[in-house]
Amino acid sequence: MTWPLSALETLWCAAALFAGYAVRGVAGFGSGVVATPLLTFVLPLSVVAPLITVLGFFVSVRQAAVDWTLINWRAVAVFVPGSLAGVALGLYAFKTLDQTLLARLLGAYVLLYAAYSLFGERLFRRALTPPPWLVHPVAALGALVATIFGGLAGPIYVTYFDSLKMAKSVFRVTVSTTLLVLNVVRSIGYVATGVFRIDDLVLVGAAVVPVVLGTWAGERLHHRLDPAAFRRGIGALLLASGLGLVFAR
Repeated sequence: MTWPLSALETLWCAAALFAGYAVRGVAGFGSGVVATPLLTFVLPLSVVAPLITVLGFFVSVRQAAVDWTLINWRAVAVFVPGSLAGVALGLYAFKTLDQTLLARLLGAYVLLYAAYSLFGERLFRRALTPPPWLVHPVAALGALVATIFGGLAGPIYVTYFDSLKMAKSVFRVTVSTTLLVLNVVRSIGYVATGVFRIDDLVLVGAAVVPVVLGTWAGERLHHRLDPAAFRRGIGALLLASGLGLVFAR
């Protein structure tokens, strides 16, 4: 049983959720990338993964409802077959691998994304144009990662969607809707395999306030932040949390 937490642990979780969903409010993705590693310092990954999944579902529904007419439904639909395969593989790994090993793998993944956030623009100056067939491996990989870690598919999916050259608003809501579909599929998987428990609903309810405030703050800042500075700031935060997960256990 992971509840109740101490006052300091509760404050840490609230700050992690606020930061994660502020990032999602700005970019349309990234809540799991930021919040998951920070939450894992306090809660086991077996609790964090379904928690982030359920919270992401509600946020994605809201974003999809607000910008419904802008969604590129064809781009969303082609991700479904690969996502189903990735969720199945992710559930198997989640149930069979050691939790400490999973936390270290999470740290390694976060470090890779931090490096990309900080240096990727310099390394990849030319826009990539992936072949159409690559969508299925990308969808499967993103779903696998998201199922094991409760999120973090956003960076993988965004790399592909960015190559489609959508308008900024269309890109943001289309990525969010794709993540919504993935949330639904893996939520069903978590419940069916017993990963998500009734006790975890207490954490979901407690998380509502920081998630709402973080999303609101992020959406207010959406048009005001310098993209390069924002990316560097997130990269630095992820670098610190990733190092902690890899070496502090």
